[in-house]
Amino acid sequence: MSFNPSQVVPMNKPFLVRRNTSGIDEIQVNDTTSTSNTDPLSPTTTRDSLSVSVTVPTVDQETANNKINLPTPTHHKRKQSDALGVLPELDISQAELSSTFARYSSLLPIEQGMAADLHEEDDNGCYDTRIGSGSLSWKNSLSSPLFSSCQLVAVFVILAVMTTLHSVRSRSGNNDLVDIIDDSLYDSGYEEIGEPMEAHAPVEDWIEFYGSPDRMPAMKSSGPWPVDGNVGGLYKFENVCVTNNIDAPKPPGLDTTSRGLLYFTNQKSMAKNPKRCVPCSKPAMDSRIEDRWDATSDSDSDLGHRCGMKGLHAMFASSVEDYNDCMADSENHKTMIRARQNQSTTHAKQIRYFEEPTLLLQFDAHDREHSLFDTLLTYLPHWHKWRSDYKGVPFQSVISHSVEGCLKHSRNWFCELTHQIQAFGYARELQWERKDTTLYCYKSLYYNQLEYQRDLNHEGLVTKAVMDDFRDELFRNFALTAPRDMSEVWKKDAQLGMKRPLNIALYANGENGWKDLDKLISSTRSMKKYQGVQFNLIDNFDDLTVAEQATAFNLADAVVMATGRHESDHFANVIFSPDESFFAEVGCSSHSLTGNRHFMALLLGTHRSVTKCAEQHAGEEICVSCSSEGSFSMTGIAFQALIDDIMKLQEQKIKFQRDSL
Repeated sequence: MSFNPSQVVPMNKPFLVRRNTSGIDEIQVNDTTSTSNTDPLSPTTTRDSLSVSVTVPTVDQETANNKINLPTPTHHKRKQSDALGVLPELDISQAELSSTFARYSSLLPIEQGMAADLHEEDDNGCYDTRIGSGSLSWKNSLSSPLFSSCQLVAVFVILAVMTTLHSVRSRSGNNDLVDIIDDSLYDSGYEEIGEPMEAHAPVEDWIEFYGSPDRMPAMKSSGPWPVDGNVGGLYKFENVCVTNNIDAPKPPGLDTTSRGLLYFTNQKSMAKNPKRCVPCSKPAMDSRIEDRWDATSDSDSDLGHRCGMKGLHAMFASSVEDYNDCMADSENHKTMIRARQNQSTTHAKQIRYFEEPTLLLQFDAHDREHSLFDTLLTYLPHWHKWRSDYKGVPFQSVISHSVEGCLKHSRNWFCELTHQIQAFGYARELQWERKDTTLYCYKSLYYNQLEYQRDLNHEGLVTKAVMDDFRDELFRNFALTAPRDMSEVWKKDAQLGMKRPLNIALYANGENGWKDLDKLISSTRSMKKYQGVQFNLIDNFDDLTVAEQATAFNLADAVVMATGRHESDHFANVIFSPDESFFAEVGCSSHSLTGNRHFMALLLGTHRSVTKCAEQHAGEEICVSCSSEGSFSMTGIAFQALIDDIMKLQEQKIKFQRDSL
């Protein structure tokens, strides 16, 4: 039974204080009973000392994801009574007890039935002392040795509790702290911490577990429904299950984005289709004119069903048991092997059904550029709108099979970016177990369509305002030195007559990239013409943390990078560069998505591709000579011509700011 906060009855709770150790060297405690090995927080015979007889475990602050965990009990001190102060430690000798008992010898006897109730055996070793059929007097009872060990303690405890409860009930609230907390507490080094918060053990009522498929209720899938009709790319499914493509991540593909979507339907035509559970191949998905859920592929027309969306291959069944039977067919298994579409789970024995809305997070974990263009640029317009409307994300959890722990501890480039901008709000990350027999199903599943904005063809979604908001968050949270907008810096430099050195970051991209780049830099740096240029050669981007990569791009006025074959993903770091930066992509052919003119317009940047030289070309032409191994080289004249172009562009930007004063 889940906990409902509305069922909690509001009460006037005591106000708590705790030890404040800041600026306090030592606390002196008056103790007339002992002079050695005294705990400074133990009760003493002095009225000003603080009692620790009552400790209250509390939660000082909520966790970030609103999932409450029971904390380690913290002992908070609170005053016991306004009227009586704090009860001192009792030190009563046996002689004093005897004199006390004598004073009550004249009390009337207590009826036998009541005496019987007082002397029942308890858990602390106090046994029955009832006396035959006569009456039991206080004098006889007090003379029993058992009274001193149990009953006397109980009497004083009851008196203390009644005094405390009377004091608490008499308080009218916590409005006047002077009446509740004695000033001596603050003088002794204690501080207010407010009312204790309720601590409740988390109840996982948002997950249902079924030990076998036949125990799972019948489901009917629906969707996909656009989450926002004005912003495309994000869809919602209901009552669906997700599988993993176990072939895609293997070499040479290393694809971490491919999933299967199990869609439940009772259509008779689908029930008669023997290949209803076989997903379409990736080439078949890519060959379609438009990436829509209901679009079919001519190359996989024999499957007889819709293919789904890129990264989310559709599979159909009437139930989990029907899915198991369809997957067990030998012909279907052979088809999936040929298409590299083997799925996990293929035979479900257990089902985890998630009640709360969940986002399926898919991205290319091995390629920064593809994770930026294929996943993040689709999601950013929705993130920006939720931030602007103060509504927060519409899902409560996120599951990612691309990288385990993406929201928690992963240092993957994409995960670091989404963490810094709080892309998923306070949603929790669901942990998935690597078990081929467990099927994950969802009541509400959000899907960020893969490759929807790879070429930024859907105009009006990723606007300059969206990109600026995104990059401003990155600049602020990564604590980057150069601001996104450098115009004010250039204006101040112009007013002061300053001229900053031109900073150029260069990357050779390993042994199969740009040969002898270090020699080109050395010879060019020695020339007087380039004394005002700082050349920063980066050895290996893979050795740098995400923050170090961001800093390298942020401090550069221009970035000259060898992209090589399938090695353009480092160029995704251009999002950390200030506006109006220059980017040169050097290689035998251009592979970068970053050079997209729509993307460069969002950064106000300038992109230039330097490719293979023609058979007959001028000596000063900026191009490269390619080798059969895939590496390339550039002449000194061509390299210096490229640096000249960068210097000229930088001077034009500074001159524009100077003329605008």
